[in-house]
Amino acid sequence: MQPKTQAFATLSSKLGDALEQGDWEAVAVLDEECRTLVAALCDEDAFDAELREQIDALKALYDELQQSGRAERERLAGELTRLNQSKQVDQAYKSFS
Repeated sequence: MQPKTQAFATLSSKLGDALEQGDWEAVAVLDEECRTLVAALCDEDAFDAELREQIDALKALYDELQQSGRAERERLAGELTRLNQSKQVDQAYKSFS
């Protein structure tokens, strides 16, 4: 396996593990690594079938990361809304005490 192909395979594995663990800090760090790898690609790399497969797999993983990120954002927004409502109820209750 060529170095670039191996680098993309390793990155996919690390990103998959981070997604599975819900480690968004690791995802952010690995995203920067991905940007660096993509920036290092050259025109000749388009002819490497193995590399294209790894990039396609990484793209599919990024799609999954986006869906998971949206779901996490919605979950956190709901949690913040409930927390805010609890604070408002608590303040209203204290004003009657």
